[in-house]
Amino acid sequence: MNREILVSVGIDYDEAIGRFSGATELFEKFLKEMAIMKVIEPLQKALTEGNIDEAFAVAHTLKGNFGNMSAKPLFNIITPLVDELKKGNLTEAKKLYISLEKEYDVVTDGIKKAMWIRKNGW
Repeated sequence: MNREILVSVGIDYDEAIGRFSGATELFEKFLKEMAIMKVIEPLQKALTEGNIDEAFAVAHTLKGNFGNMSAKPLFNIITPLVDELKKGNLTEAKKLYISLEKEYDVVTDGIKKAMWIRKNGW
């Protein structure tokens, strides 16, 4: 996977590899899953339905996942989103979700590009 592209979209590659105890293939597997699966959709669904408990549970899991993958831009948005849900503030959480969705698209597009370059040898 192209490290430079990952870094350019806010993934701290070296930190992530450290978190994964040097298991590069495992880290890249999780990145691919994040890029292919729309992992934030369950959060959107819970927010749309007004289900704060479910939204909190999903957002808290995403926070851990984004943190473990050192996806800084996503972690920096999901953290206050989790805090707002913890306070029961659905309106603010929805506003933060809009930012999260945009940043998620940027990061996952970068991951896909990094995967394509590696696959095609560029």
